[in-house]
Amino acid sequence: MDNILQGDVLSHLQDVELMILKDFVKICEENNIEYYLIFGTQIGAIRHQGFIPWDDDIDIMIFREDYERFLKVMEEHPNDKYTIFDPRYDKEYCFEFGRMSLNGTYWAEYWDNQVSFKMGIHIDLFILDVLPDNKIKRWLFIQYCFIVTRLHAISLLRFDNYPKIINLILNFIHALLNFIKLNPTYFQKRIPKLFRKYEKSDSGQFVTDLTLHERVVFKRNDYKPPKKAKFEDSFFCIPNDDDNTLIPIYGDYMKLPPEEEQFCHILNEIDFGKY
Repeated sequence: MDNILQGDVLSHLQDVELMILKDFVKICEENNIEYYLIFGTQIGAIRHQGFIPWDDDIDIMIFREDYERFLKVMEEHPNDKYTIFDPRYDKEYCFEFGRMSLNGTYWAEYWDNQVSFKMGIHIDLFILDVLPDNKIKRWLFIQYCFIVTRLHAISLLRFDNYPKIINLILNFIHALLNFIKLNPTYFQKRIPKLFRKYEKSDSGQFVTDLTLHERVVFKRNDYKPPKKAKFEDSFFCIPNDDDNTLIPIYGDYMKLPPEEEQFCHILNEIDFGKY
């Protein structure tokens, strides 16, 4: 299947996502909430002063305390333009991070026909949680959280987008989890508490996004204080230390990846609505 995110469609998508980013940052600045461009968006700011040419999303990182404050602001001041997706708001939402979704638009990934909600064009809101100070406990905690988050997604979704044997294994695990009552509701009740287990009991020096495939550890001062970088026509906050936040995930982030690694999401459908 040809990827629909090419040429003018990709350019249009980037323009809409930039608008969402600016609206998000306005909310953050008005409420003293700290945020950071991260992952490919951070690389884009550093290497291209804007989007990586083939990139189709915007990634934000927020410390847990700021993320919770952001959610509270959005709950107290809802607007018709955006919906915030988070596991606590929708039992069918299987990600552990948030999304700020533009109402009246449509972004259909492979799982779209398995849920009742419609995801709009959005930006991703990843969360930094506190890790244990002890190195062994830290490693074990990260591995455990990684496994639990994957089980949450498997408990909700059925799979047909991988090689046949992988689909069979994942769908067997899906059936087994639900049979033994480890269903999406079970995970949604327990994962938020699990992620915040060490937020008051340890120093808070070590943090990470507990959903990262790479399972890397950051220090709080890798991010704080934020610095500004140009991204398209504006300046936004990025982590204080580019190397410590990017090299563990991407290696030499200033080097363009080979063409076969320059890819976008594969979408079933995209609709820009009035935008």
